[in-house]
Amino acid sequence: MYTNGQAKYYQDTQVLTAKRAKLVLMMYDGAIRFAREAVKRIHSKDIAGRGTYIRKTQDIILELMNSLDRENGGEIAANLSKLYLFMNRNLIMANIQGEDKFIEDIVKILTELRDAWDTVINNGHRNEAMAIENRNGHIERKVAIRC
Repeated sequence: MYTNGQAKYYQDTQVLTAKRAKLVLMMYDGAIRFAREAVKRIHSKDIAGRGTYIRKTQDIILELMNSLDRENGGEIAANLSKLYLFMNRNLIMANIQGEDKFIEDIVKILTELRDAWDTVINNGHRNEAMAIENRNGHIERKVAIRC
């Protein structure tokens, strides 16, 4: 078993060595985990804990928003930005009203985005293979997401 210091070192190393796409996936996982913990805190009437985990979820969502490539991302980046703003507003409402319904909606959205991102990562290897295979001829397809 790792001590707290060793576990933190391992986690820091994992984050620093992760590819950007994997890091985005880790951020979604963290946001989902913190949002679910906020729901638990709402149910247990732990107001301070609720606020802590809502804030942690907001921090990740804001980081995801700040990492959008608005210059090259076009409509997808604009729509994701609006979705992140919507989630942030719902987290504020959840914290003010102490109701889990706002967070449950966010968990659903985050899970769908996370699953989509995971699909992009896993299909990326296939896309790279197709590009290599077609280098002698015309490249028929471009990968839309840059990591």
